[in-house]
Amino acid sequence: MPIPQPEPPSLRTAAISRLMPVPARAIFAAHGKAEHLMRWFGPVGYPVTTCEIDFRPGGRWRMVMTGPDGVQGPPFGGTYLEIEPYHRIVYDNAFEDGRGGDMDLANAGRMVMTTTLEAQGAATLVTVSVLFASVAMKDEYLGVGMLEGIASGFDQLAQVAADLAGAA
Repeated sequence: MPIPQPEPPSLRTAAISRLMPVPARAIFAAHGKAEHLMRWFGPVGYPVTTCEIDFRPGGRWRMVMTGPDGVQGPPFGGTYLEIEPYHRIVYDNAFEDGRGGDMDLANAGRMVMTTTLEAQGAATLVTVSVLFASVAMKDEYLGVGMLEGIASGFDQLAQVAADLAGAA
C-alpha cells in the first residue's frame, strides 16, 4: 500500500497582511510580553484572559480567550520555533485537550504561524502566514473566521504598538 503524501504547503497556507503606521521594533515588542499580548491578541470581544509565554526559541506559550458571554474557550498554545528580533516570529499552535495533548477535533493538527515585519519607512508591513496540517483543517478554520479574527487583532496590535512606540 502506498504511503500517503502530505498535501502541498501552497494548498495548506493562508496569509493576511496589514500596513501599520508604527516601527517594527514596537510591533515586535508587543509580541514579547504577556501583558502586551493580552491587550491585542485575538478578535475584539474575545480577550485573552490567560497568557503564559517564554518568548525565546524553544520557549512555550499558552493562552485562553474568554467570549462575550463570559465563558472561557479552550486553551491553545505551542512552542516558539524561530525569533528574529524586529523581523520574524515563528511558532506552532494547537488547541489543547486540558490534559497536555492536542484537542481531538475533526480536523486536528498543529499549525505553524509565521509573523513577518517588513519596515516601509516609518511604517511596518505585518504579515501572518498560517501553514495548516491539512487542507481540511485550513478550510475548517477559515470557515469559522480565523482570518477575520487575525484582522481584528491587527486593529488592536496597531494601538498597542503605537502606545509602546510613544513610551520609548
